[in-house]
Amino acid sequence: MDRVQMAEDLSFSRIVHGLWRLADWKFSDEELITLIEQCFELGITTFDHADIYGSYTCESLFGRALEKKPELREKMEIVTKCGIVLESPNRPEHKSHHYNTGKKHIIASVEKSLQNLRTDYIDTLLIGSS
Repeated sequence: MDRVQMAEDLSFSRIVHGLWRLADWKFSDEELITLIEQCFELGITTFDHADIYGSYTCESLFGRALEKKPELREKMEIVTKCGIVLESPNRPEHKSHHYNTGKKHIIASVEKSLQNLRTDYIDTLLIGSS
């Protein structure tokens, strides 16, 4: 599959696999590993996340699969997003839906994404704003 050059040292697969609905799919870790490997076979190596996906659960689901098969991480690019704050039982401190692109919020969001994805780096961070 063709790749799109994003920066001198970063390229994405032309097709990016979005994981917005991952929590709805109810995959086991093994099924998600199989899906990731099938994406690789098709040349899809870029995976799109956001901290809010699945009411703040999708990154953790993906991270559990990476934890079980860590060699997958070296073959992919992870894109994630932050800046949107949603009310959620998984974030009881969030009292309203709004945008927060402040430094403190972005740093906290990235640290949580790294923890949830069980990785020590994110290839690309996108910051949402109104």
